[in-house]
Amino acid sequence: MPVDDPASPACQAREADDGYMGFATREEIVRFLKELDAAPAAAKMDMLRMMLPKIRDDVLHTELKARLAAIQRNESKT
Repeated sequence: MPVDDPASPACQAREADDGYMGFATREEIVRFLKELDAAPAAAKMDMLRMMLPKIRDDVLHTELKARLAAIQRNESKT
């Protein structure tokens, strides 16, 4: 066995497609962002809470988490 070969299939998980690993695919994220922009304010918080665990990209996850926090701050003011 060459040194570069992984010891098990789990070692190749980082190379797997996001959808296969349970994360949102690029197409799902694009669709989600369009739906989020068009959604009423009351629905956005739930939509973000459902999607955040499926976001693998750290930058996008941070951005969406900040949007959720802003919505929560606005909700608490009312």
